[in-house]
Amino acid sequence: MKFKITSILICLCLVSIKLYSQSISVDEYNVSWTEKSKIASDAMPLGNGTTGALVSVLENGHIWISVRHIDAWSEAHRLLKLGDVEVEVSPNPFEKTFKQELVLNNGVIYLEGDDGFKSKIWIDKNSEIIHIENNADSKFKLNVKLHDWRDEAQVIKETNLKGIPGGITESADVIVADNNKAITWYHRNTNTKAFDWTIKALEIPKPDHLDNVLENRTFGAMIIGDKMTNTSSTSMVSKPRKCNHLKIHTLNKRVESADKWLSLIDNEASTKENLKLNWENHVSWWNNFWKSSYIHLSGFEEAKQTSAGYAYTMYLNAMAGEGEFPIIWNGSMFAPDLNEVLQRNHTGIKHFKDKDHRSWGNLMLHQNVRLPFYSMNAAGQFKYANSFINLYMRGFDLMKEHSNTVFGHEGTVIRESTTLWGVIAPGVYGIDRTGLEPGQQQSQWHRTHWNAGLEVAWYLSERFDYTQDETFATEEFIPFASEIVKFFDLHWPHKDGKLYFPDVHVLESFRDADNPMPFIAGLHSVLNRLLNLPEHLTTKADRTYWKELLARVPEVPTRMRNGTKILANAEVIKSKKANVEVAELYSVFPYHLYGVGLPDLKMAQDTYKNRTTLVNDVGGENPKWAPGYIRGGWHPEAIMAAMVGLTDSVQKEVVWALHRPVPEQRYPGFFMSTHDGTPDVQHSSVAATALQRMILQNVENKIVLLPAFPSNWNCEFKLYAKQNTIVEGTVVNGEIKELKITPSDRKKDVFIGQELRTPEPNIWD
Repeated sequence: MKFKITSILICLCLVSIKLYSQSISVDEYNVSWTEKSKIASDAMPLGNGTTGALVSVLENGHIWISVRHIDAWSEAHRLLKLGDVEVEVSPNPFEKTFKQELVLNNGVIYLEGDDGFKSKIWIDKNSEIIHIENNADSKFKLNVKLHDWRDEAQVIKETNLKGIPGGITESADVIVADNNKAITWYHRNTNTKAFDWTIKALEIPKPDHLDNVLENRTFGAMIIGDKMTNTSSTSMVSKPRKCNHLKIHTLNKRVESADKWLSLIDNEASTKENLKLNWENHVSWWNNFWKSSYIHLSGFEEAKQTSAGYAYTMYLNAMAGEGEFPIIWNGSMFAPDLNEVLQRNHTGIKHFKDKDHRSWGNLMLHQNVRLPFYSMNAAGQFKYANSFINLYMRGFDLMKEHSNTVFGHEGTVIRESTTLWGVIAPGVYGIDRTGLEPGQQQSQWHRTHWNAGLEVAWYLSERFDYTQDETFATEEFIPFASEIVKFFDLHWPHKDGKLYFPDVHVLESFRDADNPMPFIAGLHSVLNRLLNLPEHLTTKADRTYWKELLARVPEVPTRMRNGTKILANAEVIKSKKANVEVAELYSVFPYHLYGVGLPDLKMAQDTYKNRTTLVNDVGGENPKWAPGYIRGGWHPEAIMAAMVGLTDSVQKEVVWALHRPVPEQRYPGFFMSTHDGTPDVQHSSVAATALQRMILQNVENKIVLLPAFPSNWNCEFKLYAKQNTIVEGTVVNGEIKELKITPSDRKKDVFIGQELRTPEPNIWD
């Protein structure tokens, strides 16, 4: 089921004129190098939402373009790099002069060299073409070579597929022979074994007309250029010229045959284009993107690097946000060659020979996958979250049938590990069911860690709150959330008139507990969201059931620590820590039962100061691989600190997190990982979301500004609030000096600071 973009786009179109101009531009965050790269992975990124590239110039003067696509998933459920393209310019233009610059506002990389050599490299926002436009004062030749390493089939046995007999054979790429004026190559998914075993593991009959989204998926590229001829199937050379336009056409499509794919890319490459107009439209799109939402900080030492880190996070969203499948958490489509860049996490510091390897493989773990999409709402990037929503809607009917069959009752459970088909990964659920009860997951890391369904339901409610799209509410949010809460109602017993959740996981941190916070907070939040919907969208029977069920949900668990009442991970913890999470604060984020403008704020603040990752009186000490307070990665504590108004804490974490480059890679928007893969899009997204919530939070029907903003910071911002609202403002020394709300009738809902002060009249436009 595909999400329909509706009312928010109308709002975007209407709001095209600002009251005042930004004094700080995204041009401030352009990246410029005057030294060449020692490794190809030391590169700058480009992307148009689906096609991507890493661009570097090596010490020998060769231009290296690593070609990517966000949907290049193989039959073995791996996100592959398309291939690397090496461009030798002869004579070498970078002997004496070298400059490489990424210009964010135009989505382009410029190269400058000797003898007036210039190269403009960009990925057209409106087509799947990587352009390399080269010009110089004297003639030069291009020698182009494709590097493609998947020259033979290999057997893949990643965690997703663990236990599948014989593993999954990932086919070799095909390099098209006998080309005269092009280099063409592709990967075609040649078997459905992973899909077949994924469905088989669900313990249900294979449904009719089920769509295997990886079947017949074919992806690759064609390189063409001016006056170029092939010297082999993987190399080309040009005639000497003062200009040469090289194009890399990419194509990712499910087609009935390889011949069909070849025909399509041939047609694409032979279609005449208006390069000038295409460039103008491309630049216009990027200009509008950077104007549509922004945060520019000033007034403190790290302001520029913090603002730049936020901009780079938004850039990562835009470069990879328009695919069929979600941005993968451990590197997006920009994961480097781990033979060049060290993996650094608690599993070890090491290299990998497989160029397609990524840390933790290609598991779609909900706790990790979700995080980039939280940074998108306040930035108005709703369409980029469609792939995340569609992932769960794609498999929803199957997971419903699975749940009903293995557990023998209605309702749907969504498990922590998901495949692109939207259902549990077979290697996690268990191929060999020996000794397992029906529905029991083999992997003990998240056997009953069933928070994902509640959190997705909550995220769908957020989408409705922002866009007010009633079709989305009736077709997706309400059906999904209704099934999820019904499962929790029917699956567990009652105790003292309340639902009782014994012997279950608390996320991955505790494997045995009673009444865990994520279950209880999630049910309270989702049921209240359902009950707060306009009545005409729901039925009287549904509202009666939801209200009655809410009355049977246990109270949020709390505990005493050193005489202070704080929120608890669960009512009873019966196992040692296995991971380092703050489940007690899921009542703050994502479920927003506590926070600025809500009751018991001090208890929530005290909980943050005594959270599980800091103390050892719940489940014992932190695991040996995670001693003490762990920062970054998928840890959402920075967002939680912002939500409870702990300004000093969130300020410190955001400044630290948004400037954390990878040692081997100079591009400052590739954030080093604490636990996972580079670039760590979880890490940057958590920090970006926290910064947004330092400036703006939606509290019930209120828009609360500066709930956790330092008094010595300045800021220009344009962010999105719920109910199709855009908020623009200027902050000087922690005080709002200018403010514009669109639509203006929402001015009445605006409050400032934790005291929820009414804005002064003189700040309004």
